[in-house]
Amino acid sequence: MKLNEKKNIINIVGSRSISRIGDIVFDFANTNFLAHVSTNSLMLLGLYQALENIIGVILNLLGGVIADRFKRKKILISSNILSGIVCVGLSFISQEVWLIYAVIIINAILAIISSFSSPSYKAFTKEIVEKQNITRINSYLEVSNTTIKVTVPVIAALLYKWLGVHGVLLIDGVTFFFSGLLIILIKPINVETEKNENTSIKIIFSDLLLGIKYLIKHQEILIVIILSALVNFFLAAYNLVLPYSNQMFHGISDNLYSLFLTAEAVGGLLGATLSRYLNKDLLISKLMIFLGISGFSLLISPIIFLIFHNLTTLLFAIGGFNLFLTIFNIQFFSIVQRDVASDYLGRVFGIIFTIAVLFMPIGSGVFSFMLKTTFLFNFSIVGVGMIILAVIFRLVFSRKNKYQK
Repeated sequence: MKLNEKKNIINIVGSRSISRIGDIVFDFANTNFLAHVSTNSLMLLGLYQALENIIGVILNLLGGVIADRFKRKKILISSNILSGIVCVGLSFISQEVWLIYAVIIINAILAIISSFSSPSYKAFTKEIVEKQNITRINSYLEVSNTTIKVTVPVIAALLYKWLGVHGVLLIDGVTFFFSGLLIILIKPINVETEKNENTSIKIIFSDLLLGIKYLIKHQEILIVIILSALVNFFLAAYNLVLPYSNQMFHGISDNLYSLFLTAEAVGGLLGATLSRYLNKDLLISKLMIFLGISGFSLLISPIIFLIFHNLTTLLFAIGGFNLFLTIFNIQFFSIVQRDVASDYLGRVFGIIFTIAVLFMPIGSGVFSFMLKTTFLFNFSIVGVGMIILAVIFRLVFSRKNKYQK
């Protein structure tokens, strides 16, 4: 790997890590603040979270168009600086009544900014490393993200206790500035095509339509995106019942939910580390193998519980589930980044993020009626669903390749 690629990887991973730390600290401080300021705290928290999801559904597609029409590096620098200014400004609001509404409004503004920056981040990867190193950078990003997800909430709790909501918001603003600075230091090695930065509502919808037509024409990428959306549908069920682990697996541990989260984190770290050594050719057919093994690990977890009634073996099953799911996710994004033309990459990721945001709540709604929190085989239902998806899409790709020959 060339020296400039190594520097770019360090800077992009550093930038994303700092932003992720800021996001977790920001959400922790705001949710705790809103949860304790009024008798309507549940309604306030619901509004806080719902606005973020609604904005994602509406604006991710637009963010993808902007990522293809404007310089992605400029978008990322601007979004970080603007987010930093917004958070620093929020930290100076001293009256509690005003701060309650400001927190909700600012979170919505940050969600808008994120809708524009997220497709740009994913598309920017293709510009800063060669194709053969895309999986490596995605692995580093996933390792960083998982480590932060496990460790930073504890730090966020301490910061909130010591500094209060105002101090935490100020720190979050500073993290955005540092994140933007690291983006400035990145030197793309794959030069973007000349951008036509003229835009209007008509142009935006025209560009979006071109992006959809591009996906329809490139059916392999479209099929992989559909697969990912359906996986999210079943993962919504897993996330829905996971907090009720103690009710499903009786008499094995009083802290099973937190232990499962720890096993997930360990599996995710191993999966992210192994990913860059596995499947360097990034064959789409192998995606289904990783997905199938992930689903099988989840499928057998209740069976393991019944046979062994042992905590360690159960944790291995959950860790294995997330290990192979992490490999699946990293390989999925790497294939998209490798195979989609740079001019359409932002729009494709905008579509991916929109579908992901849509399918998760749909899955949560459907499975909230189907599943019972005390049913032992909830995980098996999710695992079977993932295995069925892996088999069906494996057959779809096999048939497609057969006809192409």
